[in-house]
Amino acid sequence: MSTESKSSFTYPRILTLILLGFLPAFSGAMINPTIPSIQATFSHVPNSETLAQLVSTTSAWVVLIAAPTTGYLLDRYARKPILLAAVIIFGAGTSVAFFLDSIYLILATRIFDGIAIAAINVTVPTLITDYYSDGRRESVMGYFTAATSGGGVIAALLGGYIAGSIGWRYIFLVYAVALLFVPFIIRYLTEPDVTKTTSDDEVGRIEAAINIVRNNPAWLLISIYVLVLLAMLTTNLVQIEVPYYLTGGLDVGDGQVGIILSSVSLVAFAMSSLYGQIKQRLRHITIMALSFGVSSVGFIAIATFDTLLPVYLGILTSAVGFGLILPAANDWVAKVVDPEYRGRALSGVTMFMYGGFALSPFLPNPLIDAFGRLGMLRVAGVFLAVVALGLFGLWFRSRDISDEETVLADD
Repeated sequence: MSTESKSSFTYPRILTLILLGFLPAFSGAMINPTIPSIQATFSHVPNSETLAQLVSTTSAWVVLIAAPTTGYLLDRYARKPILLAAVIIFGAGTSVAFFLDSIYLILATRIFDGIAIAAINVTVPTLITDYYSDGRRESVMGYFTAATSGGGVIAALLGGYIAGSIGWRYIFLVYAVALLFVPFIIRYLTEPDVTKTTSDDEVGRIEAAINIVRNNPAWLLISIYVLVLLAMLTTNLVQIEVPYYLTGGLDVGDGQVGIILSSVSLVAFAMSSLYGQIKQRLRHITIMALSFGVSSVGFIAIATFDTLLPVYLGILTSAVGFGLILPAANDWVAKVVDPEYRGRALSGVTMFMYGGFALSPFLPNPLIDAFGRLGMLRVAGVFLAVVALGLFGLWFRSRDISDEETVLADD
């Protein structure tokens, strides 16, 4: 049902799918540089600092609820209308914040943002796996993830420029640009055959969940989700904890920190773009093992050296590893799950990804209290190394097992 057809290979379709990856990146990255300005505008409101930060982070918590719901709707009904609605909600529902004078109402619009981002992040990878197979699927999936990474760089720079030149409110008007995708979605994205053949299937949520567990490798799906959670939890430490070390321990200026963090996104962009080529030579589990291993080297380097150059190289090394994890996770899940449950299965990747983002400001605190910030980063590096060794162990064990005996050997 997901066999690739000639009609599915059109460059406008591929370009539309890939460029939609910019929207999730713009969701938070463009707002983050404006948080101080938002707080200053609403300084008369109690807890204005916390409320300003919530303008950026509320979406992540909404995604945790909206992603699995989107997966169910994708499998139960259709892909294209959900994507179309998500883009319209993103463009119209979030840009209305430009006209609002209450920070509480602005926060309410971020709920729309979370719903839209969840739907886009789940629907686009699902469509990619519906339209394409094998190497082409892997390449397009990598490019979609790369667009998200590259979009983060553009969004952060654009957000800082707009906030500094014409005011933070105008950032929300940029979200309306998403509406330009509507005619391209209508014109170039068709409803996959898989949804046409399963939309009339009267299967309830509970029965569908039982079928997923019964007919698909549930243990493998859960393992992939946990890997995504761990990866996003630790990669976000580079964004929220490493800057404190750079400014406080290495006397790096705020401008340099911005450049360093932007280069992290650029490295992740490059690695995601190369995913299709890398996957032709390596299995999913090997890519995951190498990714966690390389990232652990980066974290240990950050926590070991006390001069900027080796610390910066460590930061970039961590980005090399993390840049491959999301495309590998989406691609792996899509490969091992039955097409009729693909939306729900892929929604788990998005849910655990944003779960890692949401937890990253809180979970490291006990380690920071016990070992200090550098000690926490060192512990994170050792933990990533342990995960990598475990994955390498599974890889070695699965090499001698036939395809019929384990799905690990069939990737």
